[in-house]
Amino acid sequence: LITMLNGKLEKNDSWSGSTICNTGYGRADYSDRSFVNRSGRLGNPDIILVCGGTNDCWAKSPIGEYKYSDWSREDLYSFRPAMAKLCHDLLKNYPRAKIYFILNSELSPEINDSVHEICRHYRISCIDLQNIEKKSDHPSVAGMEAFASQVAEVLKKDLK
Repeated sequence: LITMLNGKLEKNDSWSGSTICNTGYGRADYSDRSFVNRSGRLGNPDIILVCGGTNDCWAKSPIGEYKYSDWSREDLYSFRPAMAKLCHDLLKNYPRAKIYFILNSELSPEINDSVHEICRHYRISCIDLQNIEKKSDHPSVAGMEAFASQVAEVLKKDLK
């Protein structure tokens, strides 16, 4: 993707298996690696790409209620309030960055609908991946190429 856009990676703060909320697989506490708790350490980016929700879906993290302010620690163990806080914090911490949320294909309707609603609320662009070929639920080489191409197509239009 970076090559397709002739870009430069400032920071990759991705963690395998991490969730947006603080609830991970087996209901484990993922607050040490959740997106919501890592969002403040991205440097000084022009563009932020957030590819999340997949592990929240697969881990069957609690979905929670939509909540757009006054988050408690307990709220952040559910997907919707954590997703909202993540978006809020990214906009607050990186006011000059263009933020894109990348939504994987084949996730649950609850995750998909929640991401769309929260991104709409915060006016964050959401890129819905389509037809991503997978092996054992993870993108194959062709799937990763399609992923990069679909994201690049959106970004190229926006960056003109």
